[in-house]
Amino acid sequence: MLQAATTNPELLPARWIEIAEHPNFGIAARHFAANILAAAYEDKTLAAVFKDAGHYIAAMSAAYLDTRGGLTHTLLRQICAATGLLTANRAAALIDFMLHLGALETAPDNGYRTTPAFQKAWCRHIQAALEPAVLLDPALAPVPAALDDPATYQQFLSIQASRLYALTSEPDPFPSLRASFLHPLAGCAILHTLALACTDERFDPIESATVPLADLSRRFAVSQPHVRRLLKRAEANRFLLHVGPSRRAFHPDGFPTIRYHYAAHLAELIECGRLLLASLADDSAVPERHPECTDA
Repeated sequence: MLQAATTNPELLPARWIEIAEHPNFGIAARHFAANILAAAYEDKTLAAVFKDAGHYIAAMSAAYLDTRGGLTHTLLRQICAATGLLTANRAAALIDFMLHLGALETAPDNGYRTTPAFQKAWCRHIQAALEPAVLLDPALAPVPAALDDPATYQQFLSIQASRLYALTSEPDPFPSLRASFLHPLAGCAILHTLALACTDERFDPIESATVPLADLSRRFAVSQPHVRRLLKRAEANRFLLHVGPSRRAFHPDGFPTIRYHYAAHLAELIECGRLLLASLADDSAVPERHPECTDA
């Protein structure tokens, strides 16, 4: 079914609008997309869990619950299902998937633990995601390095998870974007790829770009028919234009929603970073280096 691609800015949080209007937003948005794709390229586990919103929320919830000592099959299913981004049954299937990937391992208490390799990768992923946020709020510059401290890393995860779970309890501001890119397998990764290919350095849409279907299929390990269906859905929902063989451009009706989607990501990272810094200042914390996030 065709869904409206447009988003009413009046219904969005003011901080999202503020970020979308920041002079450095375009650079930061492209930097964010590039860093996510780079992290996925460097780590096959991250590549697997970055593919869609359901995989990501399951992995993030596992990372968060592990820091709280409560990573159990039942709790992970419940907390994932409560977000509305995936069902409890799919969350259960993703637990098996993460065990297969080596992101999770069984624990003596009949629960699970995230593996050291996943902890290291997830920490680096957060640090990379925060880098473009610093372009919008230079006061956050100490935050990525501060996450090298285990307690600070856990504190950031707690802040980020609580804010994300609160957001998912509110009406979805981007339902057509979710249907087009966030739910389908590899949709998130394909959106980041299109964001880099089909915009200029200011994150303004360009006339068109060559984005071969076969390249997307091979890069993100999904079938060509699946990619074709995803792109067709995005065209039907007025996010994309197919302007020639393998050439695509963002639809002018839908691109503002994509801008706000990236602004929302960056705004939430900034708010998490600010809350973390405020907490560290209150506690007079002096971060120590986190062994899980250092090079061997």
